Amino acid sequence: MSEEIKETVQSQNLRKQKTLIGANVIFMILIAIAIFVFVSYLNDRHYYRFDFTASGRYTLSAKTKKILKNLDQPVFITSLLVQNKDYRFYGQIIDILEEYRYVTDKVNVTLLNPLTDRTKITELAEKLKMDLEQLQLNSVIFTCGDKSKHVPQAVVIEREFPFKFKGEEVFTAAILNVTQEKQTTIYFARGHGERDPGDFERAGLGNLATSIKRANYNVIPLDLLEKKRVPENCDILFIAGPTKNFSIEETNYIRNYLGTSARLLDEKGELKEGKLLVMLEPVVGANKASGLKAMLGEYGILVRDDAVVYNKVNMPLYGMQTVVELYISDEKYLEHEITRDIEKLTSVFYGTSPVSVAPLTDKMAFSAKAIVRAPDSSWGETEIAGKKRPKYDEDVDVSSPITLAVAAELRAPEGTPHQDITIPPHATKTFEGIGERGSRIVVFGDTDFAANAFSDNPGNQDLVLNSISWLARREKELGISPKAPDVRRAVIKPAQLTLIFWLSIAGLPSIGIAIGGFVWWRRRR
Repeated sequence: MSEEIKETVQSQNLRKQKTLIGANVIFMILIAIAIFVFVSYLNDRHYYRFDFTASGRYTLSAKTKKILKNLDQPVFITSLLVQNKDYRFYGQIIDILEEYRYVTDKVNVTLLNPLTDRTKITELAEKLKMDLEQLQLNSVIFTCGDKSKHVPQAVVIEREFPFKFKGEEVFTAAILNVTQEKQTTIYFARGHGERDPGDFERAGLGNLATSIKRANYNVIPLDLLEKKRVPENCDILFIAGPTKNFSIEETNYIRNYLGTSARLLDEKGELKEGKLLVMLEPVVGANKASGLKAMLGEYGILVRDDAVVYNKVNMPLYGMQTVVELYISDEKYLEHEITRDIEKLTSVFYGTSPVSVAPLTDKMAFSAKAIVRAPDSSWGETEIAGKKRPKYDEDVDVSSPITLAVAAELRAPEGTPHQDITIPPHATKTFEGIGERGSRIVVFGDTDFAANAFSDNPGNQDLVLNSISWLARREKELGISPKAPDVRRAVIKPAQLTLIFWLSIAGLPSIGIAIGGFVWWRRRR
């Protein structure tokens, strides 16, 4: 009987032990699930994304991040893309939209399938006050308030080989389009041999104009002699590479638009806020003086008509050579809002005329500041004609340092708010502080650097676009533009292809067989 009791007790203890072990396992599983859920919860709200690609393919540009972080109202992005085997870059579009959402909580992304989410698409059409047929399939819709912008997939992808993905560029432009109250208008002057913003040949400004339009600017041509004034809706007047003279009448139109020391206020008594961007050309060959020299001098900007800047560089196999290309980077970008974020990019100027800053006097209403300087090995050649090889003449030519670009703006007496200005500010010895109103001017001594032939250089377009943003007082858009698509090709030789074949077909399986054989042999022992 005692044996039976012992067996019963042992059986009960064993069942209890199994129950405890089972309960412990279940408890540990529940704890593991709870930890997993908690970590996932934290990871969903607090995480950091890393981009390990060589070109930073999944990293938004500094300019886009600045725009997103300065959003003051929510932007709703709805994807109506159809994922199928013929739709390339679908994953890239979704990835970059996730990057936008990651940067700011002001961006809301919704992915809809046009083939299955018909109810939600109908609700979207009603919200946008559109007919269902007006919604474009294979597009991304950006909405902010009562504004909306369709971005078709054909705009995001250039299907000419090599295929280019321009998602960030066009998506950021769409966000600007729906978030800005009004479109900034840029008038391109014409009638003096200026570069054409509609020209996509090497010397034209077609690529630059396209980038300007994508940044939500309206581009319009302007003939000053025909209009007899700078239009009232002109936010920026762009003079790009004149090769003929501006008449006195035309320069007076520009003076009236910008304001001068004698006339800072308009007919309504308000401070003039004209914006001017000038790109000059050296007076060489058929190029004539622009006629803007005297007018620009009134705003503290001195330009020369008789010089073109050359640069000495040490070229492999050829030794020291004299070239017209000027490579600008790092310390050659001087401290200014325009250049602050592009210091690591290289700009290439080509045959530029020097510009400089006039000494400040009490009677000057505008103060100028140099923003780009030529390499130390550069000089300004004043006698181009008849010279077979440019050579620096100490007593004749312009010596280094040479300024290539200048920015000027209205200044006010120390302690005087701009809104209190009623007369030209020339009553004190010095003026300090840059105001939030008044005219602004940027002058470059070169136009070629902005042309299509040089638009692929990393810093060229950014320098112009930053100048435009600064002139328009759209400082939140200053920075480096979205990077060009990184296209790489792998060239594999026949011997390398054979090696890859045997490594993948025979090499990798052989490793598994060898490891399995070794384990089997050890166990037999």
